[in-house]
Amino acid sequence: MTASPREPQELSARRRQILDSAVTVLATQGWRGLTHRAIDRAAGLPEGSSSAYYRSRSALQSAMAAYVVWQLANDVEALASELAEQPGDHDHAVAATSATFQRWLDESDLLKARLELTLAAARDDDLAAQLRDSRQGLTTIVDDILVRGGHPHAAGVSATIVAAVDGVLIAALLRPPPQRAGFVADSLDLLLGSLVEGRSAP
Repeated sequence: MTASPREPQELSARRRQILDSAVTVLATQGWRGLTHRAIDRAAGLPEGSSSAYYRSRSALQSAMAAYVVWQLANDVEALASELAEQPGDHDHAVAATSATFQRWLDESDLLKARLELTLAAARDDDLAAQLRDSRQGLTTIVDDILVRGGHPHAAGVSATIVAAVDGVLIAALLRPPPQRAGFVADSLDLLLGSLVEGRSAP
C-alpha cells in the first residue's frame, strides 16, 4: 500500500483561498492573466493580499504546482484504494477510474491548471524538476495498482500508462461535455484491456 500523499505545507485557510483562486485564474485566463491582482479579485480579497503571502511569481508558481499535484495525487490514491478492493476486476477498474476522471473533467479548473503548469515546466527547469517528482509519485501509485492486479511487468509500463492517461484527459477536454464520459470509458477499456492481455501473455 502506498503512503497517502502529504499536504505540500501547512496551509492556512487564507493560503488555501489564495491558491484555489490562483488555480481558477490560471485555468480560465492562462499564464498571461495570472497576476496577483487577478488572484485577489477572484478571491474577493483586498489588493495586495496574495502578494503578501507569495511575493514573487516564481514563489506563487511553485506553491501552485505543489498544491495542484497534491490534490490530484489524493484522488489517485483514493482510486488506488478502491481498486484494491476488487483487484484484477476489469469492469470495476474501468468504472471507478472513469468516475474519477469524469469528476476532474466536470470540475476542470484543477486539470487545466496542471496542463498549464506542465507547459510552463518545458521552459523552467525548477518547475520541471518539481513536476517530475510529482509524476514519479503518481507512477508509484499506478505501480501499486498493477501489482495488486497481478500484472507481471508493472514497473515497465506504469510511466507509459501515466502518459497515456494524460493524453486521454486532454482529448476529452477538447470534446463537447456530453461526449466526454463515453470517450473516457472507451479509452480506459482499451488501455486496461491491453494490460489484461499483457498479464495473460507467457
